[in-house]
Amino acid sequence: SSGINAEWPLRPGTIEQSFTMIITLSVMFLLGALTGVESDKAGLMERRFKGLKFGGTAKDYILFKPRMEPLEESYTLCAWVKKGRSDGIKYWFDYGTTSDPHAIYLSVDGYFYTLGTEVNLKSKVTDQVGTWRHVCFTWSLTTRAFSVYYDGVLLGSATTPSDRKIGLDGYMVIGQLQFSHTYGGRFEDKHSFDGELFKLNVFDKELDASAVKEMADGGLCSEVEEKYGRSRYLKWEDLLLEEKTGNVAEIDVGCTPEPKEEDKEDTEDKEDKEEASISEDCECENGTTLSRWDLLREDKFFNKTVTVELVEELKETWDILGELLIMWCLILIISLCMFILDTINLVQTYLAFL
Repeated sequence: SSGINAEWPLRPGTIEQSFTMIITLSVMFLLGALTGVESDKAGLMERRFKGLKFGGTAKDYILFKPRMEPLEESYTLCAWVKKGRSDGIKYWFDYGTTSDPHAIYLSVDGYFYTLGTEVNLKSKVTDQVGTWRHVCFTWSLTTRAFSVYYDGVLLGSATTPSDRKIGLDGYMVIGQLQFSHTYGGRFEDKHSFDGELFKLNVFDKELDASAVKEMADGGLCSEVEEKYGRSRYLKWEDLLLEEKTGNVAEIDVGCTPEPKEEDKEDTEDKEDKEEASISEDCECENGTTLSRWDLLREDKFFNKTVTVELVEELKETWDILGELLIMWCLILIISLCMFILDTINLVQTYLAFL
């Protein structure tokens, strides 16, 4: 036809190759993503046992703007604090808003402040440079009381005004004290924290004295705080991911994750328990039937229902699957575009051949 001496140019395997490429890319992405998720989770588990060391100058801090709605009417802030030096008044935590520049501030020297009310424990706090101290600060709008605990012991408390809540538009600073005229900005060396922090967690409720004591008695390396699930609103492992300014470094505090209880059981006992669990569902006191999957997890259920931790894990799983689905769709769209372009090219070649 029209003198063209050429063989039929259409390659039968082109379409199959395009689909193979789509499937291959999708599988490679999913496997890579799942591997990355497991790696990230393992890295996060190890990283949450890291502490932070602050250099003690106005350039050393962590500054961010958290979502504060869950903490507006009650909270508990706890941390392990190690003082670096004894000169001056050093602040390791501060939260300020446009209307209340000092909504919360905490020092290593016994000065604690929230919502216009101060608790001065300077005479009660032993000046122990280089020693880990467990510090907790609780408050709620209902009781209007804020209390300060050292090593699980209540050292002082005060009553806040009835009309005061925690503002929502503030900056949170770790390692510094904000000033009213420099909201979210300049700091001063004389108030800069020189020391180490570990396990700074903020809970969305007022913990009682027994809960605070349990955390303190558990010691530096315990994981007691994890039992509060989603009530542990601002988590230490998340704070470690915030941008660090100046001389703020992650350090090893000598803690390692403890193996879970099921990891300590030998394989035979675990298999026996799983087999027994599969045989029947659990009929609970309130009429709720737990699935075999729930039983296989060997979780301890609060009020015979699914634990907060399980709900949180399911939510995390769905978030991961959602991200994977979006990325897979993007790969599919790109691959289909390549396939369409390849098909158009083949059709044009075919028409030219004719």
